[in-house]
Amino acid sequence: MSWTLLRGTFTQRRTSILWYSVSLIAYSWLMTWFYPQIGGGQYADLIENMPPEMLALFGGTEVDFATLGGYFQTEYLGLMWMLIVASALIIFAGKAFAGEIGAGTMEFVLAQPISRVRFAITRVVALLIYIVVLAAASFVPIALFGPSYDINLSAAVFGKLFAFGCMFMFAVGGFSLLMSSLFRDGGRAGAITAGVMGTFWIADLVSNVSEAAEVIDPINIVTYWQPGKIINGDAVAPEAWWIYGVIGVVSLIASVLVFRRRDVA
Repeated sequence: MSWTLLRGTFTQRRTSILWYSVSLIAYSWLMTWFYPQIGGGQYADLIENMPPEMLALFGGTEVDFATLGGYFQTEYLGLMWMLIVASALIIFAGKAFAGEIGAGTMEFVLAQPISRVRFAITRVVALLIYIVVLAAASFVPIALFGPSYDINLSAAVFGKLFAFGCMFMFAVGGFSLLMSSLFRDGGRAGAITAGVMGTFWIADLVSNVSEAAEVIDPINIVTYWQPGKIINGDAVAPEAWWIYGVIGVVSLIASVLVFRRRDVA
Protein backbone atom coordinates (compact mmCIF):
# COMPACT_ATOMS: atom_id res chain seq x y z
CA MET A 1 0.00 0.00 0.00
CA SER A 2 1.12 3.57 -0.72
CA TRP A 3 0.50 6.12 2.04
CA THR A 4 1.21 8.95 -0.39
CA LEU A 5 -1.41 7.66 -2.82
CA LEU A 6 -3.87 7.12 0.05
CA ARG A 7 -3.49 10.73 1.20
CA GLY A 8 -3.80 11.91 -2.38
CA THR A 9 -7.00 9.90 -2.86
CA PHE A 10 -8.73 11.56 0.09
CA THR A 11 -7.39 14.97 -0.88
CA GLN A 12 -8.91 14.62 -4.35
CA ARG A 13 -12.22 13.32 -2.99
CA ARG A 14 -12.44 15.63 0.03
CA THR A 15 -15.35 17.73 -1.28
CA SER A 16 -17.55 14.71 -2.04
CA ILE A 17 -16.62 13.02 1.24
CA LEU A 18 -17.39 16.20 3.19
CA TRP A 19 -20.79 16.78 1.60
CA TYR A 20 -21.96 13.20 1.99
CA SER A 21 -20.76 13.05 5.59
CA VAL A 22 -22.34 16.35 6.56
CA SER A 23 -25.59 15.39 4.82
CA LEU A 24 -25.78 12.09 6.69
CA ILE A 25 -25.00 13.74 10.02
CA ALA A 26 -27.71 16.36 9.44
CA TYR A 27 -30.23 13.76 8.26
CA SER A 28 -29.47 11.50 11.22
CA TRP A 29 -29.82 14.33 13.72
CA LEU A 30 -33.05 15.54 12.10
CA MET A 31 -34.68 12.11 12.32
CA THR A 32 -33.48 11.77 15.93
CA TRP A 33 -34.92 15.17 16.82
CA PHE A 34 -38.16 14.44 15.00
CA TYR A 35 -38.93 11.17 16.80
CA PRO A 36 -40.34 12.65 20.03
CA GLN A 37 -42.36 15.12 17.97
CA ILE A 38 -44.30 12.33 16.29
CA GLY A 39 -43.34 9.25 18.33
CA GLY A 40 -45.51 7.07 20.47
CA GLY A 41 -49.22 6.92 19.80
CA GLN A 42 -49.25 9.56 17.06
CA TYR A 43 -46.71 7.69 14.98
CA ALA A 44 -48.42 4.35 15.60
CA ASP A 45 -51.75 5.80 14.42
CA LEU A 46 -50.09 7.28 11.34
CA ILE A 47 -48.49 3.95 10.44
CA GLU A 48 -51.72 2.02 10.93
CA ASN A 49 -53.43 4.27 8.36
CA MET A 50 -50.77 3.69 5.70
CA PRO A 51 -51.32 0.96 3.08
CA PRO A 52 -49.00 -2.08 3.34
CA GLU A 53 -47.56 -1.29 -0.10
CA MET A 54 -46.38 2.10 1.12
CA LEU A 55 -44.73 0.59 4.18
CA ALA A 56 -42.98 -1.98 2.00
CA LEU A 57 -41.73 0.81 -0.24
CA PHE A 58 -39.79 2.52 2.53
CA GLY A 59 -38.81 -0.19 4.95
CA GLY A 60 -40.06 -3.66 4.18
CA THR A 61 -42.53 -5.54 6.35
CA GLU A 62 -40.37 -7.44 8.86
CA VAL A 63 -40.26 -4.75 11.54
CA ASP A 64 -43.07 -3.40 13.72
CA PHE A 65 -43.24 0.16 12.40
CA ALA A 66 -44.75 1.52 15.62
CA THR A 67 -41.46 0.76 17.43
CA LEU A 68 -38.28 2.84 17.58
CA GLY A 69 -36.59 0.51 15.13
CA GLY A 70 -39.56 0.66 12.79
CA TYR A 71 -39.48 4.46 12.91
CA PHE A 72 -35.81 4.69 11.97
CA GLN A 73 -36.09 2.03 9.29
CA THR A 74 -39.04 3.81 7.70
CA GLU A 75 -37.95 7.42 8.06
CA TYR A 76 -34.16 7.18 7.82
CA LEU A 77 -32.33 3.86 7.48
CA GLY A 78 -34.54 2.34 4.81
CA LEU A 79 -34.78 3.40 1.18
CA MET A 80 -33.38 6.93 1.57
CA TRP A 81 -30.29 5.86 3.51
CA MET A 82 -29.54 3.10 1.02
CA LEU A 83 -29.81 5.59 -1.85
CA ILE A 84 -27.45 8.05 -0.16
CA VAL A 85 -24.69 5.61 0.80
CA ALA A 86 -24.97 3.66 -2.45
CA SER A 87 -24.55 6.82 -4.51
CA ALA A 88 -21.58 7.89 -2.35
CA LEU A 89 -19.85 4.53 -2.78
CA ILE A 90 -20.64 4.23 -6.49
CA ILE A 91 -19.12 7.65 -7.19
CA PHE A 92 -16.07 6.97 -5.02
CA ALA A 93 -15.44 3.52 -6.49
CA GLY A 94 -16.15 4.64 -10.03
CA LYS A 95 -13.30 7.13 -9.88
CA ALA A 96 -10.90 4.63 -8.29
CA PHE A 97 -10.09 2.73 -11.51
CA ALA A 98 -12.45 3.49 -14.39
CA GLY A 99 -12.45 7.23 -13.71
CA GLU A 100 -8.65 7.42 -13.86
CA ILE A 101 -8.51 5.32 -17.03
CA GLY A 102 -11.26 7.28 -18.76
CA ALA A 103 -9.59 10.58 -17.87
CA GLY A 104 -6.27 9.35 -19.24
CA THR A 105 -4.43 9.85 -15.95
CA MET A 106 -3.90 6.21 -15.01
CA GLU A 107 -0.80 5.87 -17.21
CA PHE A 108 0.81 8.84 -15.46
CA VAL A 109 0.06 7.38 -12.04
CA LEU A 110 1.48 3.97 -12.94
CA ALA A 111 4.57 5.63 -14.44
CA GLN A 112 5.55 6.35 -10.84
CA PRO A 113 7.44 3.70 -8.83
CA ILE A 114 4.28 1.87 -7.77
CA SER A 115 3.04 -1.56 -8.88
CA ARG A 116 -0.48 -2.19 -10.07
CA VAL A 117 -1.21 -4.45 -7.12
CA ARG A 118 0.03 -1.84 -4.66
CA PHE A 119 -2.07 0.81 -6.39
CA ALA A 120 -5.19 -1.40 -6.33
CA ILE A 121 -4.73 -2.34 -2.67
CA THR A 122 -4.41 1.34 -1.79
CA ARG A 123 -7.73 2.02 -3.52
CA VAL A 124 -9.31 -0.86 -1.60
CA VAL A 125 -8.04 0.53 1.72
CA ALA A 126 -9.34 3.99 0.79
CA LEU A 127 -12.77 2.50 0.11
CA LEU A 128 -12.79 0.69 3.47
CA ILE A 129 -11.88 3.90 5.31
CA TYR A 130 -14.63 5.76 3.45
CA ILE A 131 -17.13 3.08 4.51
CA VAL A 132 -16.22 3.60 8.17
CA VAL A 133 -16.56 7.38 7.74
CA LEU A 134 -20.03 7.00 6.21
CA ALA A 135 -21.06 4.60 8.99
CA ALA A 136 -19.88 7.07 11.64
CA ALA A 137 -21.80 9.90 9.97
CA SER A 138 -24.90 7.68 9.79
CA PHE A 139 -25.04 6.18 13.27
CA VAL A 140 -22.94 8.20 15.72
CA PRO A 141 -25.41 11.15 15.76
CA ILE A 142 -28.19 8.77 16.88
CA ALA A 143 -26.12 7.60 19.84
CA LEU A 144 -24.73 11.07 20.54
CA PHE A 145 -27.91 13.15 20.35
CA GLY A 146 -30.43 10.38 21.08
CA PRO A 147 -30.42 10.66 24.91
CA SER A 148 -31.56 14.28 24.61
CA TYR A 149 -34.69 13.02 22.82
CA ASP A 150 -35.37 9.90 24.92
CA ILE A 151 -33.60 7.62 22.42
CA ASN A 152 -31.12 5.40 24.20
CA LEU A 153 -29.15 2.81 22.28
CA SER A 154 -27.04 0.47 24.38
CA ALA A 155 -23.39 0.06 23.49
CA ALA A 156 -24.14 -3.45 22.21
CA VAL A 157 -26.98 -2.26 19.96
CA PHE A 158 -24.95 0.66 18.64
CA GLY A 159 -21.94 -1.55 17.94
CA LYS A 160 -24.06 -4.12 16.12
CA LEU A 161 -25.85 -1.44 14.10
CA PHE A 162 -22.54 0.20 13.17
CA ALA A 163 -21.02 -3.14 12.13
CA PHE A 164 -24.10 -4.19 10.15
CA GLY A 165 -24.14 -0.86 8.32
CA CYS A 166 -20.45 -1.28 7.47
CA MET A 167 -21.12 -4.77 6.13
CA PHE A 168 -23.93 -3.56 3.89
CA MET A 169 -21.70 -0.82 2.49
CA PHE A 170 -18.84 -3.33 2.23
CA ALA A 171 -20.94 -5.40 -0.19
CA VAL A 172 -22.12 -2.40 -2.22
CA GLY A 173 -18.72 -0.73 -2.27
CA GLY A 174 -16.89 -3.94 -3.13
CA PHE A 175 -19.16 -4.65 -6.09
CA SER A 176 -18.85 -1.03 -7.23
CA LEU A 177 -15.05 -1.28 -7.15
CA LEU A 178 -15.15 -4.51 -9.15
CA MET A 179 -17.24 -2.83 -11.85
CA SER A 180 -14.81 0.08 -11.84
CA SER A 181 -11.91 -2.31 -12.46
CA LEU A 182 -13.73 -3.89 -15.42
CA PHE A 183 -14.67 -0.77 -17.40
CA ARG A 184 -12.93 2.27 -18.82
CA ASP A 185 -15.76 4.65 -18.01
CA GLY A 186 -16.77 5.42 -14.43
CA GLY A 187 -20.27 6.31 -15.58
CA ARG A 188 -20.85 2.88 -17.11
CA ALA A 189 -19.47 1.10 -14.04
CA GLY A 190 -21.72 3.19 -11.80
CA ALA A 191 -24.76 2.62 -14.00
CA ILE A 192 -24.35 -1.15 -13.79
CA THR A 193 -24.01 -1.08 -10.01
CA ALA A 194 -27.01 1.24 -9.72
CA GLY A 195 -28.97 -1.07 -12.01
CA VAL A 196 -28.17 -4.11 -9.87
CA MET A 197 -29.15 -2.24 -6.70
CA GLY A 198 -32.35 -1.05 -8.35
CA THR A 199 -33.19 -4.61 -9.40
CA PHE A 200 -32.65 -5.86 -5.86
CA TRP A 201 -34.85 -3.11 -4.43
CA ILE A 202 -37.66 -3.77 -6.92
CA ALA A 203 -37.43 -7.51 -6.24
CA ASP A 204 -37.62 -6.86 -2.49
CA LEU A 205 -40.61 -4.58 -2.97
CA VAL A 206 -42.42 -7.10 -5.15
CA SER A 207 -41.63 -10.00 -2.81
CA ASN A 208 -43.41 -8.14 0.01
CA VAL A 209 -46.71 -8.42 -1.87
CA SER A 210 -46.07 -11.36 -4.17
CA GLU A 211 -44.07 -14.59 -4.25
CA ALA A 212 -42.87 -13.92 -7.81
CA ALA A 213 -39.59 -12.26 -6.79
CA GLU A 214 -38.72 -14.45 -3.80
CA VAL A 215 -36.43 -16.56 -5.98
CA ILE A 216 -33.58 -14.05 -5.53
CA ASP A 217 -34.22 -13.36 -1.84
CA PRO A 218 -31.29 -15.58 -0.74
CA ILE A 219 -28.81 -13.19 -2.44
CA ASN A 220 -30.80 -9.96 -2.24
CA ILE A 221 -28.74 -7.60 -0.09
CA VAL A 222 -31.66 -5.16 0.13
CA THR A 223 -33.90 -7.82 1.65
CA TYR A 224 -31.32 -8.59 4.33
CA TRP A 225 -30.98 -4.93 5.32
CA GLN A 226 -33.14 -4.77 8.48
CA PRO A 227 -31.56 -2.17 10.84
CA GLY A 228 -34.85 -1.72 12.66
CA LYS A 229 -34.53 -5.22 14.09
CA ILE A 230 -31.15 -4.38 15.58
CA ILE A 231 -32.43 -1.13 17.10
CA ASN A 232 -35.31 -3.05 18.66
CA GLY A 233 -32.84 -5.53 20.14
CA ASP A 234 -33.82 -8.37 17.81
CA ALA A 235 -31.49 -10.54 15.75
CA VAL A 236 -31.09 -10.21 12.00
CA ALA A 237 -30.69 -13.28 9.82
CA PRO A 238 -27.20 -14.77 10.37
CA GLU A 239 -26.85 -15.33 6.64
CA ALA A 240 -27.07 -11.57 6.11
CA TRP A 241 -23.60 -11.14 7.61
CA TRP A 242 -22.26 -13.94 5.42
CA ILE A 243 -23.84 -12.61 2.22
CA TYR A 244 -22.48 -9.10 2.79
CA GLY A 245 -19.08 -10.42 3.77
CA VAL A 246 -18.71 -12.87 0.88
CA ILE A 247 -19.84 -10.33 -1.73
CA GLY A 248 -17.47 -7.71 -0.33
CA VAL A 249 -14.41 -9.97 0.00
CA VAL A 250 -14.83 -11.70 -3.36
CA SER A 251 -15.49 -8.41 -5.15
CA LEU A 252 -12.47 -6.63 -3.66
CA ILE A 253 -10.09 -9.51 -4.35
CA ALA A 254 -11.44 -9.81 -7.89
CA SER A 255 -11.04 -6.06 -8.48
CA VAL A 256 -7.33 -6.25 -7.56
CA LEU A 257 -6.78 -9.28 -9.79
CA VAL A 258 -8.65 -7.76 -12.73
CA PHE A 259 -6.84 -4.44 -12.51
CA ARG A 260 -3.50 -6.23 -12.28
CA ARG A 261 -3.93 -7.61 -15.82
CA ARG A 262 -6.09 -5.09 -17.61
CA ASP A 263 -5.07 -2.60 -20.30
CA VAL A 264 -5.06 0.97 -18.99
CA ALA A 265 -3.88 2.72 -22.17
